[in-house]
Amino acid sequence: MDEVRDSRTAFWIGRLPSAKRLPFVLRVPLPREGPLFFAAADSWPRGKDVFCRQLAAWPDVAETVEEVPVESCWRVGKAVHLTLRRARARRCLFAWTQSSTGREVIFWRSQASIRAARPGLRMPQARGLERSFEIAVDVAERFPWRFGGRAVTVVRRALPVGDYAVIHEGRVVAAVERKTAADLAKGAMEGELDLVLGELGRVAHAALVVEGRLSDVIKAAQHGKNRTGWLLNLLVSLQVGHRSVQWTFAESPRLAEEWAYRWLSAATHARTGRRPERVSNLGAMPLQAELPYAPSVLDAPARRAVVLREAEAGTVWTSHDVSERCGVTLATAASDLRRLVRDGVLRTQGHGRSRTYSATTPPLTIEGPTSR
Repeated sequence: MDEVRDSRTAFWIGRLPSAKRLPFVLRVPLPREGPLFFAAADSWPRGKDVFCRQLAAWPDVAETVEEVPVESCWRVGKAVHLTLRRARARRCLFAWTQSSTGREVIFWRSQASIRAARPGLRMPQARGLERSFEIAVDVAERFPWRFGGRAVTVVRRALPVGDYAVIHEGRVVAAVERKTAADLAKGAMEGELDLVLGELGRVAHAALVVEGRLSDVIKAAQHGKNRTGWLLNLLVSLQVGHRSVQWTFAESPRLAEEWAYRWLSAATHARTGRRPERVSNLGAMPLQAELPYAPSVLDAPARRAVVLREAEAGTVWTSHDVSERCGVTLATAASDLRRLVRDGVLRTQGHGRSRTYSATTPPLTIEGPTSR
């Protein structure tokens, strides 16, 4: 029993014989933090979320009921996600939130319980975005958003990238480019948008928000000619070519402003809060043979795209990290990293086991204005 208890690939469900309110005990193998232990009201969240209380260790009196191999386990903010290696009841998460009295509580949630969740329980990712922070607005903006009614400080300054930004220690860490539907169509057809997206892609968090729908962009570009297919080809090519920039189509300038405010706030929270753990494969066998609908191993182009995208967001990789992130051997991870270095998108530092890999294009500084 002790041999299994030390395994990193097992999710344990046990029972406490003398407990009445929280009769079950859980063991969650979280990489880099060690296993987490919970006392729970049920053995799985079915029709409703299960209340949990965190424990310091697995109780000696607990009787093991079930052991399930873990496909992956990772932390995102105040939630721990868990995927089990079985056909049903696979995905769940443990969410730390606050009750109406301000007390911290933990709920165990699954796909079934989330669908039936009571309205009063909010996801932790949706909390705390309406808060005070500073937004820098480019001096080139003629009619800038004012973010009225929001507890934000707006400063005007020359930005090297984007129209609205969050600045941390002299660097742009999040940037939003604002476009009308007509501006987007014109910039895409004339080639200017490609350059703008290239600059945005160098920032850790970058977004393009359009004051209008996709159909408005198509109408603005037609001018009596049916160019829908050609324009869509152009837009999707730009999106795929600059995959680190998020696009959002808002129906109105007001909705675009509201979205930008919350997106910049979330980027600020990601910068100053706990950095999310990368998804780590815990050693379970690949699922292709048994569950072809849920593959756990990425092909080579997909692996390299994941590594590059996260490197551009600030991740510094090692071969071991890539091996865990993509579920491949160390040799395959090292081969993927060498390929990205040859392509000129990653650079190396150090030698041997201490060698690290980072993006060749770090976030832009904001020291002085640059031409846009």
